[in-house]
Amino acid sequence: MFKYCLECDWQMSTADGYTEEEISEKAIEHFVETGHTVDSIRLPPPIVLQN
Repeated sequence: MFKYCLECDWQMSTADGYTEEEISEKAIEHFVETGHTVDSIRLPPPIVLQN
C-alpha cells in the first residue's frame, strides 16, 4: 500500500516497512492536522487480465 497527499509531499508505503494499519493511522492524522486529501495505491498494482 502506498498513501500520498494530493497537496504536499507527505507519503508512506508498506515498501518502507510500515504496516497497512500504521499507514492508515498516519494518513488520518495527516488529514486531521492539515485538511489535505490523501489517496492510495495498492502495491504491487493489481494484474489486469484480458480475454
